[in-house]
Amino acid sequence: MKSIVSAVVGELNQDERIQNWYRGQSIQIPLVEKELPVTFMEVNEDDTTFVEEADEALKNFLALESGYKIMTAQAVFGNFVDYCSYISENDIPEKMKGTQPLNVWNFVYPTEVFVSRRAVNDKDIYVILACECEWEKEHGLQLVFRQGKKLTRVSDQDGHLTSADAFDIPDEEDEMLASF
Repeated sequence: MKSIVSAVVGELNQDERIQNWYRGQSIQIPLVEKELPVTFMEVNEDDTTFVEEADEALKNFLALESGYKIMTAQAVFGNFVDYCSYISENDIPEKMKGTQPLNVWNFVYPTEVFVSRRAVNDKDIYVILACECEWEKEHGLQLVFRQGKKLTRVSDQDGHLTSADAFDIPDEEDEMLASF
């Protein structure tokens, strides 16, 4: 089994099932005040700058302290509201009825951090905070940070780093990405 070394995470070992994923140990994530495992995804051996750029993005992400959650609350709440628009009133979790933007984080449970390079357009590094949440039990929630610096997507865990990629639209039409 192969491994790679990150200056931030330490040694990451190749996943047994997914050849180009490397799983590392848990590290403290100040944004959510919790230790979470870190995985480097889609690592291409020909991409000689991936680990260095991933480390830089992780350093940026780790600089986001828990107060940044307040800045992201409206976007996370927007995901909740959007989800609720597709279901009946009876399917909204009872404990979430009346939820306001600033307390939406009480219903979000971070589980893991992923780091990946976008395969198209900017080919930048993105840090994904994967979460479970009360309102979307099946697909969970992901918060995606371009270069680890700024939130550029909130969605279910659909495998896309940007809404532009998910909906096949130009980057300029992806509001959060374009604001980067």
